[in-house]
Amino acid sequence: MPTLLAVALVAIALQLFVSGQFQDKIEAWRKTLAAGQISGPPDQATIPPIMQAFALRNGATVGGPPLMVSQQTDEMRLGPDQKFFAVAARQLSGTRDPGFVWEATATMARVVPIRVVDAHAGGKGWLEVQIAGVVPVATATGPESDKGEMMRFLSELAWNPDAILNVAALKWRQIDASTVEVCIETSGGTATVRQLFDADGDIVGIEADDRPYLVDGKTLPTRWVGRFSDYAQFGTYRLPRHGEVAWILPQGEFVYFRGTITRFDTAAQETGTSLR
Repeated sequence: MPTLLAVALVAIALQLFVSGQFQDKIEAWRKTLAAGQISGPPDQATIPPIMQAFALRNGATVGGPPLMVSQQTDEMRLGPDQKFFAVAARQLSGTRDPGFVWEATATMARVVPIRVVDAHAGGKGWLEVQIAGVVPVATATGPESDKGEMMRFLSELAWNPDAILNVAALKWRQIDASTVEVCIETSGGTATVRQLFDADGDIVGIEADDRPYLVDGKTLPTRWVGRFSDYAQFGTYRLPRHGEVAWILPQGEFVYFRGTITRFDTAAQETGTSLR
């Protein structure tokens, strides 16, 4: 019995150590994101008027807060034939150097605790899924991840209006009265996302032609779409409460993420409470 107890204590200590290493890595990415928020805003004349109007109407300011934080109640699923599972998430987003750190906790199949981090900071992308913050079950880094995560950042400008006015690296092109294309260069190529507006000037959707999608260990450029709805006030900001994204696969549309913003506010560069 003493031997079994000793083994159990060692196992618990090892679990806590490994979980702590994962959390330390997340915190390092958050610090990298925060440290990069130092550039000045671009010439506002380079931003299409419809984008400027959207940002200003929804609370953005030139030279506004460098970091924003949101709390989310989300749903995810890993395959078209799988059920959604609930996710509690928190995201730190930059408004000058494009990037974010999204960290989440969930329980799959009602019993399996998982932790997920999805991030882009310092020009690099990172996705990792771990069971209980200890056993890695999926990870993605490298040029294709850099591009894919940057495309996520671009797709979420409706949830980060200060970034529209303050990220100098963004390149804009108005396609028509209701469509604006935004691009940024990455190590994996140009990340391009189109913002779709309704008649009231609100962003109600996004679309991209070539977001990297992992299939059998390989990534394929795949059409990717998203929708926003239910604009609401969060302090001085007005944002869509709900958003969802989907892959357009040969067998049809695969909605894999549905998110609801429950809190949105400024965040100090060096602080923030992590999900555990």
